[in-house]
Amino acid sequence: MRLKCNSNSLIYISQKVILGIKRPNSLEGAKVLGKPVLINACNIAFLSHNNDGQVTFFMQNGFEISINTFYAEAEQILNIAMQGKEDEIN
Repeated sequence: MRLKCNSNSLIYISQKVILGIKRPNSLEGAKVLGKPVLINACNIAFLSHNNDGQVTFFMQNGFEISINTFYAEAEQILNIAMQGKEDEIN
């Protein structure tokens, strides 16, 4: 499982696809200790590419979660999570 969403609009991001979690203008990024990252789809401001060309979830709180996956897959999971349905991308 790389990306997964459930009917509560939660998106699970596997540790193996996370390239970085950071907040712009901060000294260091967040630490992820081998666990999946769980985010609420309602807190995602938009999905795009960052300055390095990586697919990135831009969060309302200012964090950027960069992942190693295709844009279409991330967009699919985001859209399905916003609809309150379940899906998984392996």
